[in-house]
Amino acid sequence: MTGPDQQRRRPGRRRGVTATRWVAMLMMVIASVLLAGCGSGSSSQAESSTAGALQLPADFPRAEVPLIDGALLSAGGSASEGWNLTVQGSSTIAAALDAGVKKLTDAGYREVQRTTDGGNQVVVLTSTRSSTTYTVEVGSVAGAAGGPNSVFYQVSKN
Repeated sequence: MTGPDQQRRRPGRRRGVTATRWVAMLMMVIASVLLAGCGSGSSSQAESSTAGALQLPADFPRAEVPLIDGALLSAGGSASEGWNLTVQGSSTIAAALDAGVKKLTDAGYREVQRTTDGGNQVVVLTSTRSSTTYTVEVGSVAGAAGGPNSVFYQVSKN
């Protein structure tokens, strides 16, 4: 019998992020991708003057958090609450998740956790830049609405 109480008691088993949190984040990303076309009018999602084209939130740390090349499918959040993005990688990218992780590690980020569950994958990376620590969770969801080359980013600063 394994349950939450037994998992807490296991010596040596230490995880930075629980499976429950990953599932909740994946559900949130899936919902945001599905709702991105609905035009909620929320101020947390910045739109350009071109219909259907999205821009990164105004306070997103572009210089500190490199993203894969491709179309921005959803974008929201702020510096105080963190940012969430979904990017559909360009057709020249063979594996968008791997490309996203490589772009971050090439920029000095350190991978701290990698989780795979049912075809869904999440990689957590951190980096300190100008006395601010950024945590970036990059993931892919099997059967994502944006296609197999889309990845989501959860970015927070501490």
